[in-house]
Formats: sequence, structure tokens, C-alpha cells
Amino acid sequence: MKGERMTRDEAKKELKPIKDIESDIRAVEEEIERLMAIATKMTPTYDGLNVTSSERNRLEEAIVKIDQYRSRLSRLILDSLDYKNRCLNKVTQIEPASLRKILILYYFQNLTIEETAEKIEKSERYTYTMYETALDEYCKIQ
Repeated sequence: MKGERMTRDEAKKELKPIKDIESDIRAVEEEIERLMAIATKMTPTYDGLNVTSSERNRLEEAIVKIDQYRSRLSRLILDSLDYKNRCLNKVTQIEPASLRKILILYYFQNLTIEETAEKIEKSERYTYTMYETALDEYCKIQ
């Protein structure tokens, strides 16, 4: 495939993981928040001076899960940065800047076409046409 130009679908497939990783990051952040809320609401029941073992176990489980999710979040963020940097090298070569901006808003800022249209103050139809043109320009870059 060296020397052959990629198709628009191939460009979408190459850029799509940016959105997917961002969605995964949001889901992990929400799960951390949920677990933190549960962990902070747990009030230890004391039996004399000791916390009961079931309370301690639940709290420990929550802390372990939070730690696991934070590790996963760190890996996702690093993966996201790495992947974005690789794709951004191609995106920054797109001219004119108005086309580049559409891909950046859509993929790198994780906006929908509707939100992108609103941001650039154009119609959705115009924005989608420009999005496709931007993908075509992306395809030309080796």
C-alpha cells in the first residue's frame, strides 16, 4: 500500500480511535467518581475501638478498585496522547486551516458534527461537506 492514497473510509478508521479512547477515558473517570462517592459515604461501624471486618473489607475493595481504575486511566491518557500526536502530524499539514479546524474539533475535541457546525458558525450540511473535504486532504498526506 506504500505510495497508494488512502480512502476516506480508511482515514475515518485511522482517526476514529481518537474518539474511542476519549469515550473510554470519560467512562473510567465516571467510574472513579462513582466509586469515590461510595467510598466516602461508607461510615465505619465500630465494635468497641475496632472497625468491623465487613466494613473494612468493603472499604478496602473500593480503594483497590479506585486504584485499578486510576492505573487504567493513566494508560488510556498516555495511549490517547501517543495516538493523537501521530495523527496530528498529518492533520497539521492540511490546508486551508478551516479544513484542519473541522478535523481538530471533531476528532481531537470529540465534538459531533452538529457541535462542530455550531462552533464554526456554519450549517450542519456545510460542515459535513467540509469534513469530507478535510478527510480527502488527510488522505493525500503520506
